Amino acid sequence: MKRRIFIVYGLSALMDLSCTSSVLAQSLTAPMMSHPLICAHRGWTSPSGTENSLAEMRRTHKAGPFMMEIDLAKDKTGQIVLLHDLDVDRTTTGHGPLAELNQKAVQKLRLRNSSGPTGEHIPAYSDVLDWAARRPDVLLMLDIKDVPPTDALKPVRHQSLSGRVVVLTFHEKQAREAFEADPNALVSVLVTKPDDLATYRKISGTRRFAAYVPQNSDPALFRAAYEAGAVVITDLLGPTAIVDAVSPDEGAQRAKALPIDILVTNTPLQLQSALRKRL
Repeated sequence: MKRRIFIVYGLSALMDLSCTSSVLAQSLTAPMMSHPLICAHRGWTSPSGTENSLAEMRRTHKAGPFMMEIDLAKDKTGQIVLLHDLDVDRTTTGHGPLAELNQKAVQKLRLRNSSGPTGEHIPAYSDVLDWAARRPDVLLMLDIKDVPPTDALKPVRHQSLSGRVVVLTFHEKQAREAFEADPNALVSVLVTKPDDLATYRKISGTRRFAAYVPQNSDPALFRAAYEAGAVVITDLLGPTAIVDAVSPDEGAQRAKALPIDILVTNTPLQLQSALRKRL
């Protein structure tokens, strides 16, 4: 069974998963390819790196081709920044809920990684989009969390990046808002049973949507999403999501056996190598 990767790559990338600068991602609406697109969870190549970091994303981009998953959140003043948690304690030098910090207070914080504090501040979402807009091969997966889809996608449209983002939604109301917010962005919906596919096919109308299928789902659900014309997304993440529960070799085996278009992992380089060996 062929796997549909909705990415246009340069010719050399079709031949070699390790290609970097020659990769040219034009949009998320392109022909089939024989291997899944790897998405670097939290924008890093390894959990030892700095999550939701623009500097880390630059390094991951050079190491790719990889899509990059990032987490969006709002500070007290309504500015959207990259942060996974509700509070800043785990990943920065600060303390307390992000929603209680204004822009000035956020800018004083520095990101942490496994080695300790870095010199980098929490990235503004606008800065990330500015960077992506200048590089036509950057692809983003947006975990918008509690940020309204309209607020997350308006700057995407402004930067003409709609064809290069996937926006994750996890319930019907959020999905409807995302579909309405940007007619050209690829909206991912959570699919845990066949009835979900019917629901979202009706909501999406003639638009293509992505089906995020949990990794331990029945293989029949993956195939049903594929047959429904959805872009099939899944992941290798463990319960904490910071490390993978599935080895790169097992991930590559799943990609060979199932119709997976986008595969999210915390170890994109190792998965890239495993896919190259198997596919």
